[in-house]
Amino acid sequence: MHKATSLFVGCVLSTAVLAATNSWADDGMDTYQLIITNLTPGQPIAPAMATTHRAGQSFFTAGAAPMPELADLAEAGNGKPMAAKLLTLPGYTDAQVAAGGIAPGKTITMTVNARRGIDHLSLGAMLGNTNDAFIALRDVELPKGQQTVTYMADGYDAGTETNDESCSTVPGPACGGVALSPEDSGEGFVHIHNGIHGISGLNAAKYDWRNPVAQVAITRVNK
Repeated sequence: MHKATSLFVGCVLSTAVLAATNSWADDGMDTYQLIITNLTPGQPIAPAMATTHRAGQSFFTAGAAPMPELADLAEAGNGKPMAAKLLTLPGYTDAQVAAGGIAPGKTITMTVNARRGIDHLSLGAMLGNTNDAFIALRDVELPKGQQTVTYMADGYDAGTETNDESCSTVPGPACGGVALSPEDSGEGFVHIHNGIHGISGLNAAKYDWRNPVAQVAITRVNK
């Protein structure tokens, strides 16, 4: 177990990207800009993990058991293990993790690459003042030409940790608790999150939300 408070420090400052990518030596690649806006009143969003892949794939399936790497993303705000895992699987072109998170009402920009013909994207990032909530886009189509498409992301529950709302197990700036709880198996399946209820250390009036939790605008930026 470890503290994860640092994952949320400076969350409005960085728009850089930490890449976990393949080589783009050939000419069959497109580059996409993602502009992600936090729509919650009190939830910081951890650095986002974005991946491009064939249609019909994603890093999670609603109603199914989560990958182990989803616990890192949704409990600790660390999307790097998920990005690395996806690049070992067939059908995935790129996976990148933004270097900075997003404070409520703020926006960051990151980029991701896609091989032509592999034209779908999935995205996830922890809602910091929770046990294991994360924003998610799942298997959305990338734009054609130079147009911009905008998607709204809902808040999901990874199902990897019990939603006890205890500050000892919430790593975001509201609490600074332990990031991962491997001894806690949670609900065991991914589902829509039902928000903060004020049952322990978190104030529901400040940290609860209603879906959608984020807006993601995607534009192809190469000519």
